[in-house]
Amino acid sequence: MVGTVTPPALAKSLGLLAMALASALCADAALWVSPEGDDTNPGTEERPLRTVERARDVVRTQNRDMSDDITVFIAGEHRLDRPIEFGPEDSGTNGYNVVYTAAPGEHPVLSGGYHLAGWTLADKERNLWSAPAPDGLLATLNLYVNGTPANRTHGRLLQAFSKSAAILPAAPADPRAHWKNPGDVLFVPQAPGAIWSERSAAAPLFVENAFELLGMPGEWYFDRPARRIYYTPRVGEEMTTADVVAASSGALVIGRGTRDRPLTGIILKGIGFEYTAVSSASDASPEGSRPGSDPAAAVSFAFAGGVQLLEDEFLRMSTPALDLGPAVQGGAVDGCVFGEISSYALRVTASAQVRVAGSRFSYVAMERVDRGAIELDRSEDVSVEGNQFDHFPSRAILSGKGLDSVRLQSNAVSQPMIGFHGAGTPAAANEGAGIPPAYRYLLDRRFSALTTPRPPNHVSAEAEEGFCYVTWIPSCQDGGAPVLYYTVAASTGATLVVTSADFQARGFVVFGGLEDGHGVTFAVSAANRIGSSPPSPPTANVTPAHKKRLKPPQAPAQVSATKGGDGIGLRILPPAADGGSPVVAYVVTPLPAGGPIVIEGLDVIHCDPSHPVSRVLAGLSQDPAPTVAVAARSAAGDSPPVVVRIPR
Repeated sequence: MVGTVTPPALAKSLGLLAMALASALCADAALWVSPEGDDTNPGTEERPLRTVERARDVVRTQNRDMSDDITVFIAGEHRLDRPIEFGPEDSGTNGYNVVYTAAPGEHPVLSGGYHLAGWTLADKERNLWSAPAPDGLLATLNLYVNGTPANRTHGRLLQAFSKSAAILPAAPADPRAHWKNPGDVLFVPQAPGAIWSERSAAAPLFVENAFELLGMPGEWYFDRPARRIYYTPRVGEEMTTADVVAASSGALVIGRGTRDRPLTGIILKGIGFEYTAVSSASDASPEGSRPGSDPAAAVSFAFAGGVQLLEDEFLRMSTPALDLGPAVQGGAVDGCVFGEISSYALRVTASAQVRVAGSRFSYVAMERVDRGAIELDRSEDVSVEGNQFDHFPSRAILSGKGLDSVRLQSNAVSQPMIGFHGAGTPAAANEGAGIPPAYRYLLDRRFSALTTPRPPNHVSAEAEEGFCYVTWIPSCQDGGAPVLYYTVAASTGATLVVTSADFQARGFVVFGGLEDGHGVTFAVSAANRIGSSPPSPPTANVTPAHKKRLKPPQAPAQVSATKGGDGIGLRILPPAADGGSPVVAYVVTPLPAGGPIVIEGLDVIHCDPSHPVSRVLAGLSQDPAPTVAVAARSAAGDSPPVVVRIPR
């Protein structure tokens, strides 16, 4: 029985659930579902139903006056063309639950993907392979190879042209202006967070999903008129044996009641939810670079109570994974794993009494550095405890407004892979923090085969005299092995190698030895122990030159300091004017005497009035000096300092 879910009540309900599942093997209140079944069957173990939807409909005839839990045992993989919808009429009654769970010895999957077979070598010189599109696959923007997301073909727009393939007047003929299937080409607008060379370049900067750009490892294209999908494999991928899935469905499960009649007493246990797709380029934007509302989550519940997701898997999704809210009163996410998720893994909105425990969040928010692994907003009595967070770009837990009685404790949180806006809301950790022993097996779970990384995103350059600053946003898709180094290649033929640790610390590289007055572009590749990614698309052209009016930046617009047990916390807003060269560091000097501390990183490179630099400097809280001076640094030198008193 499940009412309002609290930790003690959840433990009790899990025990009751285990007994219920054991007894349901021989109970009348059990249904069985298998892809080999038939929806005209009675739903017994010997004669199972074929679809979960049919089982739901049968449950509606049994749940009006329940005296025990009703259990639906599911086996096999079920590809969904539309989401399974639950409403108030699907609720448990009399305090009992309707349990959708794995049949004994099974690992059922609800999937939004089509498996692709019949791969043949289409172009040996480019190592380009193709396979026929399965029946029913009309469109897709998301392809996965051995569990790893593939990339749509992507390149810089060299010449403007319309989708009717008309070449602009007085422009030299560019064969790309006559692309195949121009109606499917995606024009990518300038990213709102673009900096340096990309801020000044004409938009649209890039195009995606063009047949003629095929040939880069890890990139693919769907030729819809010809009904064929093309792909160039990465290192270690053998197309004759690869598991290739094209995702086409968005939401998989939607549970929604009403304020007057909520959906209650639904348990999903031991089910895999896999392969969801976005429906538009706006939703598929890397790094959250394009505006647009979030696509529907793979699984969502609203106006509901007593909802439990236990030991489920949410894997390989281009949509958000799980939404709870609005108006979920009592819910639990326990022993679940979230992996290879492009957006946030879990969002709790305008809800209460929700517990998230014993779960792993790994490779989540991969393409949205603005999102958290878990997002909390306008909710109360929420507990996030005993979870593992690893391989996320920026924030483990993103807290919004209107939160009350939120408990974050005993979570194990690794450093973010990018740290673009800092680590977000800290989770209180203690000795032995993380997933409890009963669910430690989740730490060994792999979501994809090892391969090479994805190229970095948003590569940009800023020209100075005789050198250029170059920066980029690392991709969270590291191929399953840490990125070791990056190679920056200039159009002059020169290259520069920087370790991942050095780039993580500084957030930029200095590419020297350039000739003033000569334009240059840069592309960056990432390498792990498996091999190197293809190069990123090149930056816009920049020209090193002497800047006659170059000045040091103005002082930081605002600096505030707070004192803590381990040091002082600084919050720095960037200068109103940089003097003609970007701010690449802040210099903190303890007063009246002390050595300077240089603050660098991607957060410094990308800071703006909405995203200040926030750092904790260890040890300074014990320094007798009550003040620090903070200056902005660029190629022209340091700004006047802002002097801030440290609170005692």
